[in-house]
Amino acid sequence: MKEQPGHIDQRELARILRERWGLAPGRLRHLPVGFGYHHWELTGAAGGRWFITVAELAGGWRGTGPAAGYADLRASMETVTAVRRAGLEFAVAPVLTAGGQALASLGDGNAVTVFPYIDGASGDFGDGLPGRDRLALIGILARLHGATPVARRTALARSPSPASRPALEGALGELSESWSGGPYSEPARRLVAQHAARLSRALARLDELARAAAGNGTAVITHGEPHPGNIMRSRGGLLLIDWDTAGLALPERDLWLAAGDDARAAGRYAGLTGRRVSGAAMDLYRLRWSLDDIALSVP
Repeated sequence: MKEQPGHIDQRELARILRERWGLAPGRLRHLPVGFGYHHWELTGAAGGRWFITVAELAGGWRGTGPAAGYADLRASMETVTAVRRAGLEFAVAPVLTAGGQALASLGDGNAVTVFPYIDGASGDFGDGLPGRDRLALIGILARLHGATPVARRTALARSPSPASRPALEGALGELSESWSGGPYSEPARRLVAQHAARLSRALARLDELARAAAGNGTAVITHGEPHPGNIMRSRGGLLLIDWDTAGLALPERDLWLAAGDDARAAGRYAGLTGRRVSGAAMDLYRLRWSLDDIALSVP
């Protein structure tokens, strides 16, 4: 994501922006930021600015082909649009096309979304949150989870089992054969083989936690990744960006990242929503994240 992708024709991207959004670029500059998608800053002829995202739709955490990936991303973008329209000002929603769509196709297997350009600063995934920001984020998530009725028409259900799980299970079943996906394939195979028993136990533990958390109330609309890298500090307060994993799930899908082991934050959430934070569900989503990271790193 740090280098401009050679497989994306920037002239074609400019054409899509002009035809679908009515944006005539004065300048289109690739931005070496983010993870998973490619980004550009668009400066219009009249001086307006937009943040452009091009998503590669096949594979990855979605574990799907381009058509299903497009439908998944469209559902997420329509969901954050509905949330924003409901008055949740912290939700950064896409700019719709002239035809009222949240995204547009670009070539084979890519999708374009356009966002307002926001003057602000975000952190990185591993950054810590100051206590005041953590409690403010808990307040934001309580409001988001309470807005579930406005999102039910568009939001997809997000399974606690990662979409990449079949790839990890497949890798565990192919440890006796050499891996030839690239120069790191064999070192990766040896590393997975060394920890195969532990990974198998982790998958079984994931299923146990899912069963234990299943009785923890109804699903709510979740952001999916409310970590410091997806939180912007602007003059208006904290904003949540990067809603491409939004969907219906247990609230702990958000809370394990936002509250962590902070009992005060968990207590604030319970006080705001009347819903106790489940330790089993917190462990479920924490483990799910780790397994997803591992699965995405094996051929």
